[in-house]
Amino acid sequence: MTQSRYEQLAQNPQTASYLTQATLRDILLPSILGAENDAISYWAGKQLALQFPLDSFEDLCAFFEQINFGHLSLKKQKKEQYFFELTGPIVASRIADFDTPDFQLEAGFVAQILEQQLRIVTEAKATIENKKNVTIFVQTDSKAPIEDEAVEAIHLTVDASQVASVPSESESVEEEPAPVMTQPVEAAPEEVAAPTLEPESVPETPVVPEPVEPENKPTSEETPHYTRTRVADLPSRREMHRKHR
Repeated sequence: MTQSRYEQLAQNPQTASYLTQATLRDILLPSILGAENDAISYWAGKQLALQFPLDSFEDLCAFFEQINFGHLSLKKQKKEQYFFELTGPIVASRIADFDTPDFQLEAGFVAQILEQQLRIVTEAKATIENKKNVTIFVQTDSKAPIEDEAVEAIHLTVDASQVASVPSESESVEEEPAPVMTQPVEAAPEEVAAPTLEPESVPETPVVPEPVEPENKPTSEETPHYTRTRVADLPSRREMHRKHR
């Protein structure tokens, strides 16, 4: 996940709803995964975090609001332990509406984000407290550093210069076809120049019809007749012009 890709998703006017999240996470997935729901949800949370490598605690909390996970806040921090609290209307509703709502997805997400930020092995677990909020306990291990290369982090603050640069690039792409549109226009002079060839061939045609008729009226009538025959010949002349070019 890149910064530009995140901004594209975040700027979508549609927002997540409680019905969508509850249907997928608390009805559909538990029916499919069964007893493995918590473990797979935790793993899925870590995989999701790999696609959104957030830069700081502030970005982590802001992202929870954007994705409609709830309000995340850091309540306590020890040497290698972190205690996050997850609250909000969607959290309280899921706890009230379902016997075993899943919050291990959020725990896996938090664990992976902190692991990327601290560069040490990190695990987490979510626990429902007082049927109103959720505590996410995070344990780190400073003796187990992460040797993988760090991924470029995503900042949730949208840079105005980056947003402005997107339309400028698209405008430059739209301007490129302009020279292509000028090519058909060049065919117009060829069609205009074609009638100039018709008067040259006018003396040839009186041999076929009666010579008396062209003297008075047929001159005006024959011109459209000759233009019809010459128009039929125009494609070959166009090709000749193009070859000379």
